[in-house]
Amino acid sequence: MNNDRMNRRVLEGIILAIASSIYGIFSIYYSLPLLLILPVGFIILGIKHDLISSILSLITSLLIVGLVLETYMISLGCLLIFGPFIITNIYLISQRTKPTRVVIYSTAVFFVSLLVLIILLNLVGFELIPYIEAIFNQLLSSQLEVFEEMGLTTYEILQTRDLIKAGYNALIMITPGTMFITSLIIGYISYVLTTWGLRKMEINIINLPRFSRLRLPDNFAIGALGMILTAFIISKLKVSYGDIIYLNVKLVVSFVIFVQGLSVVNYFLIKIKMKKFIRVFTYILILLTPLFSEIVSIVGVADILFDLRKIRKARS
Repeated sequence: MNNDRMNRRVLEGIILAIASSIYGIFSIYYSLPLLLILPVGFIILGIKHDLISSILSLITSLLIVGLVLETYMISLGCLLIFGPFIITNIYLISQRTKPTRVVIYSTAVFFVSLLVLIILLNLVGFELIPYIEAIFNQLLSSQLEVFEEMGLTTYEILQTRDLIKAGYNALIMITPGTMFITSLIIGYISYVLTTWGLRKMEINIINLPRFSRLRLPDNFAIGALGMILTAFIISKLKVSYGDIIYLNVKLVVSFVIFVQGLSVVNYFLIKIKMKKFIRVFTYILILLTPLFSEIVSIVGVADILFDLRKIRKARS
């Protein structure tokens, strides 16, 4: 019986390693964002069997990717980012930790892993910001050529160039906040996909609350206000990178509030029994329209302060 279990564990690890390496190579060549959900299979394997099987399968998969690409730099980067993330998820989920805590801790681990990777790249001579700026300059040159072909005047081209530059500079400044938000989204999606995969194997773990029932901690308002005020004071004291810290804190808090507002909208659309395709269209419209996005954020603030859905009352 034990031999059968061991053989099954090894076989599933090998199959996952081969499938993940093919998926990884496809993602690298055709759609890099798809690579971000690569850890899900290894998390499921680790929970089903054990942590060692999962890590060995991950290493095998990345070795295959490195062999095919004829460079192991990408594989090492993926191991540094995904390894701690996978270990954290396997440990916490196996310990039956609350889903929200799993997402929060795995988000923090993924974000820190990204920062460590960037620091290591800087130490070996690869600087991320200059690399992003170089890509920006190439894109800017291509866009200016298009504007020239469109017959714009020199004055119009210069004005457009300054606007594009300002936009790209703003994007570079919010890189840390964007990285954190990306880590949060990956943590959430990974948990949802892991839950779905394990249930298909008849392994039950605690589900995340439905999106319509999403609720921030009761002390979030005080904490968020304190963070923003602290970052604002730092920026006014002319501390190094103070403005960037303030901008990124505002970005992350604004994103969380927007998601809270979107959850409230989802709750009431479901409550009035609106059809699913209309709800999806509404969400797309909100995401694409700045005015609607701001209104949703205001709804999020109102829900934090006044509990519009009466969730806190129902739980108490």
